[in-house]
Amino acid sequence: MTIRKQLARMTRRFRTATPDRPRALSDADLRAIAGAANRYFYLGAELALVRLNSGLLLYVDPLDEHVSANIIAHGDWEIWVRDVVLSLLKPGARVVEVGANVGYYTTTMAHAVGPAGHVTALEANPRMAALVQRSITLNGFASRTRVIPKAALDQPGAIDFVVSRRNSGGGYVSHWEDQPYEDGEKLRVEAVRLDDQNLGSVDMIRIDAEGSEPFILRGAEAILRANPDIVICMEWSVVQMSSRTSVADFVAWMGELGFGFWRIGYDAGLTPVPLDRLASLDACDLVAARRLPQP
Repeated sequence: MTIRKQLARMTRRFRTATPDRPRALSDADLRAIAGAANRYFYLGAELALVRLNSGLLLYVDPLDEHVSANIIAHGDWEIWVRDVVLSLLKPGARVVEVGANVGYYTTTMAHAVGPAGHVTALEANPRMAALVQRSITLNGFASRTRVIPKAALDQPGAIDFVVSRRNSGGGYVSHWEDQPYEDGEKLRVEAVRLDDQNLGSVDMIRIDAEGSEPFILRGAEAILRANPDIVICMEWSVVQMSSRTSVADFVAWMGELGFGFWRIGYDAGLTPVPLDRLASLDACDLVAARRLPQP
């Protein structure tokens, strides 16, 4: 049986498991897909499907030269960060993601938390949010995942959001009059506070928001205070954040809430970073928690 026929048969089985709730991929399903010879399916000028190395299926944008291109070429993305995220997640965990991009982490985390867990993913680029929703549905994770096509900040309201066709996952909240992306455009999108989303208990927040991380977390202060064991996995770029706010003030605020920081190494190891070094740290990914996470 060809991979196309196998994929079509499995997709029909997922969608007909119940009238409105496709069943989740089982480990046997994932092994069967992972063993197939091909893993990239071009579906048109703006849509493709990739079988990740894990066996999960992900819709991607073939015009994107950054995240989608790497996923198409390698079947994975940021494996050192992914490994840390997965090591800190347990079945049944509740996760909030801001900056879902094409949904690589969304689908990966939804699989990891299992049917008893839940993932809430926010993505302000409507085209990307639609891809995430399609991937969640195809993998059978719709019952454990909510996709919110909005930005997250510290204040609700309409904002300008810059997007690019060649870097479709690099969208960001606009703070300037000029247009940084040659092929970019500004969209008017809605921003919300995480504290206003009725998320209940939260075990992890994952953020990749091109410098808006301080505003996102300030808009989640009630969540941070109500969940003492919460873990934050975030991209850290002093250059991007300092163009929007005081990084030193943000670090001091996080310290007042009791958070420490660990840098994620390319070997997926965690190295403690003192608070007074964060404002000068080079670009990387960090884990923030009130106590050293135990993978």
